[in-house]
Amino acid sequence: MRLFVSRRERWLWACAVLVVSVVYLTLGVVRDLLQPLEASGWGPWLFLSGCFLVFVFVLTQGMTILPRWPEIVAGVGIAVVYGFTLMSIAKPEERMHLIIYGIIALLIYAALLERSAFDQNIFASFVVVVMATTILGLVDECLQLALPDRVFDVRDILYDALAAAMAVMANASLRWARGLFR
Repeated sequence: MRLFVSRRERWLWACAVLVVSVVYLTLGVVRDLLQPLEASGWGPWLFLSGCFLVFVFVLTQGMTILPRWPEIVAGVGIAVVYGFTLMSIAKPEERMHLIIYGIIALLIYAALLERSAFDQNIFASFVVVVMATTILGLVDECLQLALPDRVFDVRDILYDALAAAMAVMANASLRWARGLFR
């Protein structure tokens, strides 16, 4: 039995491992990088630019035709939910959890969808993705226990779970809207 069903699945898992590795390896320096950025006034603009780029990537991922009205409505709804959620989070580090762990969840979800395309379904992939992403967030917080100026924060783990749930629901909503007129 092969570990991966396709090159695409292997690539998706490799990307997920890469993103998680970068997150874990930068735990000690991320705060040092964010503080001067926030103090300069460029932090919010760079963050919004990054959010916009991620949003454009999510919306255009896999699109081979122009979006129809259900996809546009779903996309606007997703943007509004993400916008309100991000605005309700005060700290930049906590907002980053929503973006980064959303990306990790999307990579895991896409890998599981790729596997299911080859008739190797994983039961309750939504639950599997949210659980796996939350566990990765828990590991993130546990690693912070060893760092002098970082703390274990249960809220961050909850943000990671929220990020996974929102990302998978957004992806599923767009896929559902795309399938309405097929």
